[in-house]
Amino acid sequence: MLTVLPENLEVAKTYLETGSMEETAAQLRISTEKVSSILATKPIRDYLTAAYLDAGYRNRFKLAGLLDRMIDTKVEEAMETQFYTKEDLLELMKFAHKLRMDEIKAGTPTNQTNIQVNQEFGQGNYGELMKKLMG
Repeated sequence: MLTVLPENLEVAKTYLETGSMEETAAQLRISTEKVSSILATKPIRDYLTAAYLDAGYRNRFKLAGLLDRMIDTKVEEAMETQFYTKEDLLELMKFAHKLRMDEIKAGTPTNQTNIQVNQEFGQGNYGELMKKLMG
């Protein structure tokens, strides 16, 4: 776990409020270069990403809830009026599916290490292998 200095969190918080490095620098009375270097550190980048994704309709739960309500409304409207186009509902369903697939894909590890054990020499007998290699 990395320790984040409170002053760096203040820079991040101000940046989230202003949305501008220049405005953040002006409010905190530090250079834009200093703001930039603080925002570029991994712990602060991770903090900003998490805050950004949790805000408003970027939040995956809010977005999913809104999408569910839109689909429910379209289905209700279609049932009541018996007038609808399949394309409207299909587009919403495709979008919901795409969001879910992106979410699943984002949760899977991107780096994987595979280890292969060859048991060519006597059922993996390490001693026998070493004797043959040394001999």
